Amino acid sequence: MKKKECIKLFFNTIFVFSFCGCAAISGYQDSMNTFDNNLESKNCDYTQIEEKIKDNDDPILWGIQGGSLARNCFAYKKSNGFFDEAEEKYKQTVDEDTIFDNTLEASKSILVNNNANEYEGNIYEKVMVNTYKALNYASLHDSANTRVEFNRALDRQRRAKDYFRSEIQKKEANLEKENKEAEDTVYKQYDSLLNDFKAYPDFINPFTTYMAGVYFLLDGDTVKARDLLKESMEMQPSNKQIKSDYKLSNKYLDSSLRESKEKYAWIIYENGQGMIKDEIRIDIPLFIFSRNVIYTGIALPKIVERSSSYAYLDINGKDTTEVCNMDNVIKTEFKKRFPAILSEAIANTITKTITQKQLNDSSPLAGFLGFLYQSFTNRADVRSWTALPKNFQSLRVKLDGKPIEIKNNEGKIIKEVFIPNDKNALIYVKSQVIGNNIIHKILF
Repeated sequence: MKKKECIKLFFNTIFVFSFCGCAAISGYQDSMNTFDNNLESKNCDYTQIEEKIKDNDDPILWGIQGGSLARNCFAYKKSNGFFDEAEEKYKQTVDEDTIFDNTLEASKSILVNNNANEYEGNIYEKVMVNTYKALNYASLHDSANTRVEFNRALDRQRRAKDYFRSEIQKKEANLEKENKEAEDTVYKQYDSLLNDFKAYPDFINPFTTYMAGVYFLLDGDTVKARDLLKESMEMQPSNKQIKSDYKLSNKYLDSSLRESKEKYAWIIYENGQGMIKDEIRIDIPLFIFSRNVIYTGIALPKIVERSSSYAYLDINGKDTTEVCNMDNVIKTEFKKRFPAILSEAIANTITKTITQKQLNDSSPLAGFLGFLYQSFTNRADVRSWTALPKNFQSLRVKLDGKPIEIKNNEGKIIKEVFIPNDKNALIYVKSQVIGNNIIHKILF
C-alpha cells in the first residue's frame, strides 16, 4: 500500500470513526453491568431502556434486555412490547440486509471495530424472543397468540441453518483468508472453549422444542404435543423427564389432558446466569511487511461461564431434571460464528498496523497518532443478551389437592403454590442467583 493511499485511508477512517460514537473506544461493558444489576435487584424502571430504543441506540439489544426485565416484573404486555421492538428491528436490519449493508458493516469492523455497528443478535436469541413472547401470552391466557409465537420460534429453528450459512458467506465475502499462523495462534487458546462441550444440533434450542410440547399438551393439542416431545426425546434419548412427558402425551392421544380427572403441574426452572462475552487480548504473528514476523495484539470476544443458582428444585421429594443446557446452546453458535469473527479481527489489525507504519514513515507525529488510534479502537464486541439462564430444568407432579411446596436443593421452602382441584398448571420459576426467585403461575 502506497504512503499517499495509506494517509488517505487513515483520514477516511477518522471520518468513519467520527460517526461511530465513543462506544467504539469504551465498549458496552458499563451499560451491560448496570442492566444486570437492575435485573437482579428487580428494579422495574424502564426509563433508560426506553430512551435507548427511542434514540435508535442498539434497539435490538435493549429490546431483548427490556423484555426480560419487564417479564421479571410480571409486566407481560410491556415485556412483549419490548420483544416486538427487537423483532421488528431484526427484520429491518438483519433479515433484510443488502450487499451494501453488509459491505458497510464489514468496513466499519475493519476500519474501527464491530462496536461501531448496530447489534444484530444471535439466532438463539431470536428463538428465545419468540419463546418468551409465547410464555408471556400464556400468562395473559391468550392461547391463539401463544401458539403463534411458539410456532414462530420453531420455524426460526428450522430455517436457522440455511440462514446462518448465507449470513456467514456474506460476511466472509468481504474478508481474505490470510495469515494462517495468526489463526493457529488464536485457536490454540480457544481450543477447550470451542470443543470441550456437548453440542446440540445446529441452532436447535432443546428448551423451545420441549416447552412448546408441554404447552400444547396442556392446551389440548395432544398430537402436536406428542410430535414435539418425540423430537425432544430424539435429541436427548436418555432424559427421564422428557421420556415421561412423551409417554403421557401418548396416553392422551385420543382424548385430552384437560378432560382428564388426573391433574398435573409442570415446574419449569430457569437456573442461574448464562454465558456472556468478555474481551481477551492475544499477541498474534503477522507477515505483512516482509518475511520477518511481527507480533501485535488483537482483541477478541470470549464467552465466559457465570454462576448457577440452586442446583435443582425439590418438589414433593422429587428433583427437577435438566432439559436444556443454555450455555451449550450459546457455545454451539459462538463456535459457528468464530471463524468470521476472527477473520474480521485479523483484517482490522492488519489494516491498522500497515496504516500506522506508513504514517510513521511519513511523520513520527502521524505515526504516533496512528498508534493511539489503533490502541483506542482495539476493542472486542462483548454485547449479548445477559438475562438468559445457565440451564432449564423440568419436573411434572401429579396434583393431589395439596399445595405444591417448591424447595431449593437444601430442602428450604421457596414458595407454596396453590392449584385449584380442577386445573392443570405450569409453574415457571426463574432464579438468577440464590435468594432471587421469580415465580409465574399459569392455569389450564
